[in-house]
Amino acid sequence: MPRDDRFPFADPLRDARRAVRDGQFAEAIRLLDAADADVRATPEALLLSAMARWRVGAFVRSRTAAVQARDGFRARGDTDGEMRAENVAAAGAFALGDLAGAERGFTRALDLADELGDDLMIARCANNLGNVAYYLRRSETALSFYRLALANFERLGFSSGLAEGWLNTTLVLQDAGQLDASRDAAERAVEAAERSGNERILGQALAARSETDVASGDVDLGRALAERALALARAHQHVMGEADALRILGLIARLHGEPLEAVRLVESALAIARRIEDPWRQAECHRELGMLYRAVARDADARAALMAAAQTFERLGAESRAAEIRELAEGPTV
Repeated sequence: MPRDDRFPFADPLRDARRAVRDGQFAEAIRLLDAADADVRATPEALLLSAMARWRVGAFVRSRTAAVQARDGFRARGDTDGEMRAENVAAAGAFALGDLAGAERGFTRALDLADELGDDLMIARCANNLGNVAYYLRRSETALSFYRLALANFERLGFSSGLAEGWLNTTLVLQDAGQLDASRDAAERAVEAAERSGNERILGQALAARSETDVASGDVDLGRALAERALALARAHQHVMGEADALRILGLIARLHGEPLEAVRLVESALAIARRIEDPWRQAECHRELGMLYRAVARDADARAALMAAAQTFERLGAESRAAEIRELAEGPTV
């Protein structure tokens, strides 16, 4: 960004900060990459870069930038900056499957937020710690963290945060087989997302509601919601949301007796998960592909896909999920 000598104290990160705030993450990355080297090296620029790259699925670069930002903020005694960067670094660890590192980072960020009395960051960190607990199938711990997050988001009137908290609650309840409660939570997530105007989160909420409806037997409604979720994800270049919607549409196609279309959809979701190096989504796709390959008598491929899912869950530390998939892999073909 060229400097205007009439304004010697102009903020060189103003436009990039605005782009991140407005959800224009690719534009934020472009602006940051074009900035002077001394600007790019500041903790503020590194944190903005980490935030934007996480949103476009560049998790390795996001985590690296966030760690550098955290260390820079810490070196100059900026506790607020350290807290925000620690949270983003932990989010990168979480996306890359380092659940232990994510839990440490989110806990450290939560401690700093408590020290600073930052209720919004307390809510965000609690929400993130709930996600780690969900991955590890500590359902009650996850729901406890989500309740803390939701209470803070509600008090602050932060609709996007409420949508995320209810979305995550939906997934935990769905995983536990509590489908009525899961549907109620999904409806709250959709309502909060609509109030917020954040269509990326709305797409995720619709996908979660879709999967609950499918599990409840309402496959046609689930398809309509998943298709809308996919359209929103693509419109906002939300690659994780796109992968989730494609996987759910693949599940729906399988239930509709369209195994070849289902394989195409889930393989597309897997390709996205591989591209962004998201191990959790890769494991979910491999699990669904295992069921699909069985349906078309590709038994060797089915076992390979299920074992890949089990190995990934095991590597993530989700042992109970891995054990379930291994049992499924060794079970009879259909």
